[in-house]
Amino acid sequence: MSDCEEESACCGGPGYASPLSAMRSGARETLVYIPCIIPPSRRNVEPDYLVTVDVDPKSPTYCKVIHRLHMPNVADELHHSGWNACSSCHDDPSRSRNRLILPSVNSNRIYVVDTGTDQRKPQLDTSIEPWEMTEKCGMSAPHTTHCLGSGDIMISCMGDPKGDAKGGFVLIDGKSFTIKKKWERESIEFGYDFWYQPYHNVMISTEWGSPKAFRSGFNPDHVKQDCMDDV
Repeated sequence: MSDCEEESACCGGPGYASPLSAMRSGARETLVYIPCIIPPSRRNVEPDYLVTVDVDPKSPTYCKVIHRLHMPNVADELHHSGWNACSSCHDDPSRSRNRLILPSVNSNRIYVVDTGTDQRKPQLDTSIEPWEMTEKCGMSAPHTTHCLGSGDIMISCMGDPKGDAKGGFVLIDGKSFTIKKKWERESIEFGYDFWYQPYHNVMISTEWGSPKAFRSGFNPDHVKQDCMDDV
């Protein structure tokens, strides 16, 4: 990540006004954060973790892992991470890109990692627990994270608390990191990735499958069953 203070000084808030602005004035990334997922054979024993990699060519630790942050729970399966704030609210000086949001598609948990206090050694700030996902929005399997121009955070989900197919989006407050509500107005059968274009007020989402199916691995019988259901 590039220095948050440089970003704020350049644009007022996190990120940049446009891709062209980022190309012209953006600082080179010096650190990258990579979620590391424990394979199924060991995931009930060892937790997933987040590594910090030094990508500054001038650094003596260039291309090396300089820190590991282990999650406090096992069997999470960290997925598509995102920031608490980004270029979508670049003109808001009260916002800072200082938290990494890590949804866990297997455990239904969402971690909030503090990358602002020490960028080289991020630490766990807080988490949204599975019971909160169930009680406050009736969703499970959080998958993809994006920050919004409003300052909120949106995460796509792939199922209901039972693991059945039920796509949707959970809206999280970008400052308190608490669940606000479900975002969608109409029921969605499946969920997966999504992306939005603020300039055109358009969002595109995709779909995959139900958590109780993909969590156990690919099973051809599920395909056969779907075909039978359609007959």
